Amino acid sequence: MRTRRDFLQLGIAASALPFADAAFLSSNSTASVTPPTVFLYKAVFDERFPESVSFARQMEKLGVLAHGIAGDITDFWFHELHAQWTKEPVAIAGLTAHGPLFCLERLAWDHRMRVVYRAEHRQRDNSRIEHALRGPASMLRQTADLVGGGADWGLQVANVVSRCPNVCSEVTETTIIAAVPNSSDRGESANTEQEPLLSWVIAPAARA
Repeated sequence: MRTRRDFLQLGIAASALPFADAAFLSSNSTASVTPPTVFLYKAVFDERFPESVSFARQMEKLGVLAHGIAGDITDFWFHELHAQWTKEPVAIAGLTAHGPLFCLERLAWDHRMRVVYRAEHRQRDNSRIEHALRGPASMLRQTADLVGGGADWGLQVANVVSRCPNVCSEVTETTIIAAVPNSSDRGESANTEQEPLLSWVIAPAARA
């Protein structure tokens, strides 16, 4: 025969079940949640470099509109980006030579924007490429995993910058030396005298 004490104990146990289930779901869902990524307004690419064109194609597959240049950022700035940043600062990404990034970085300062991820990709010889990275630790880990194989690194760089976190995180630096298979089929991009390309993300400075 159940006593009053038995019913009280059963009631306490039953009332605790929803909280136990919630805690279980919370602990499991937290492990699978990935940090939110920054919204990218445009991806800038240089039509002169095959890796940059590959980058642009992948960015568009990922849902980011690409804007092509031929080494000069002037038209993009005066005809589009200046008006957009004046109205609302939004993040942009790119795979370009040093010149366009140099200009955009300084223009971004006036709109409280900063380079939050930067990687220099320098051809060392016909079989090796050096990736010098600086940015959020999570992006550097992704870059190491994706470009380590060397194949079609422009495409892989697009996958990395599209995952730029929307929150400030620890900034780290690293360098990766990767093999470049089938370099003989890469035409001008196999030329070790080619200037290095840089992948980058410019985003609002205050990202909480």
